[in-house]
Amino acid sequence: MKIINRPKGTCDIYPPRSLLYQSLYQIISEVLVRNNFKPVIIPTYEYSELFNASLGSTTDIIHKEMFNFVDRKGRSLALRPEGTASVARLVLQNRLFTTGYPLKLYYWANMFRYERPQKDRYREFWQLGVELIGAKGIMADYQILKVIQDVFESLGIKGFICNLNYLGSRATQERYKEKLKLFLAETNPDLCSDCQHRVNLNSLRTLDCQLCPKKFSFPPYRIAWNEEDNNYLAQLNQLLNDNKFPYRYDYYLVRGLDYYTGLLFEINLGQEKSLLGGGRYGQLFQQLGRIDLPAMGFAIGIDRLVSYCEKNNLLKINNKVDIFFLILVPAVCSNILLWKKELENSFLVDYNLNFKKKYNLPTLISHYQPRLLIIVDEKEKILIKDCYRQENFLVERDQLVKWVSSYLIKKHSKKKYYGKCTRMSG
Repeated sequence: MKIINRPKGTCDIYPPRSLLYQSLYQIISEVLVRNNFKPVIIPTYEYSELFNASLGSTTDIIHKEMFNFVDRKGRSLALRPEGTASVARLVLQNRLFTTGYPLKLYYWANMFRYERPQKDRYREFWQLGVELIGAKGIMADYQILKVIQDVFESLGIKGFICNLNYLGSRATQERYKEKLKLFLAETNPDLCSDCQHRVNLNSLRTLDCQLCPKKFSFPPYRIAWNEEDNNYLAQLNQLLNDNKFPYRYDYYLVRGLDYYTGLLFEINLGQEKSLLGGGRYGQLFQQLGRIDLPAMGFAIGIDRLVSYCEKNNLLKINNKVDIFFLILVPAVCSNILLWKKELENSFLVDYNLNFKKKYNLPTLISHYQPRLLIIVDEKEKILIKDCYRQENFLVERDQLVKWVSSYLIKKHSKKKYYGKCTRMSG
């Protein structure tokens, strides 16, 4: 029978690469917990209406990239293409906003977009999102940016620069759109077919295009800022400078979703596509629930972040076990399970599942890479091999747990406890 391959645009993730995903999740979650963010779990699919209403009718996600399907009762559903709309729906439906205090939430989830597959850009991809809901002002904006800095520093990522832009209020955006439309009408640039359509629907989307002439020929966004916008940015810049946050302004950054207002940001770490992006989305809750609720957040592309960390050797993955019990006879299984239970709180312990009299020890050691290989039969003295130092020991059965614990914990100390054992050559 022909082997059935994975669908186009998906990716199998298995050891050792899967350990990088796990390690990233643990490290980033620890940073978020220290900053008092709480996890949420969002559905894999939502009603299509949620994304149609929140993302904007002019975005490529709605026009080209949604995985839509109809259930048995004819209701239109979609696999989630991003997480912010789902979190906003979760907050509204469960009325989490009624406390009056800011909500600090994060999620780790797979997303789905029907895009052309590329390196680290799949139709199913992993994303970590962080949302700060119910707070506005420079301290709220700074807190999100500081969390990003904490995450990158915890991963050992240095020298990153955060690209910022400020869309301002809807009035500021409309001022810029009018100036952009005027520029496009006067210069008549050679726009692609998509952008020719975007000009009339939402001219900001032309700044996202990768095919049209470079954006530096377009008017910079700062020409639309009024006195209020400039005063706000002066205060924010002062806070960023005082706390040594690395940033610069990109006056053409708009990002690809219509719900953004206020501050925007992206970090790409030299990659073609952004690795992290986000901003303020103050109108989203008004669109979905007709309530005014300020919010800000960001999302990290985990697949791209894993590749970056892997390429730059930032994450040290231990794919080895501390102790491997090699069971030669079934009669000692109960002993092995008891010893494992006593040792596994401090060490990674494994054992073989099939029993035979002879094993290819070099092959077994190469596969599991244990610090200690403990060979167990029915004899009172048990053979322990230190696979790193190429030393062998014979240890009394009733001293095994105590001896192993002391040996591994104090392996870098000159004073080691060996208990009742016999050191052997080779």
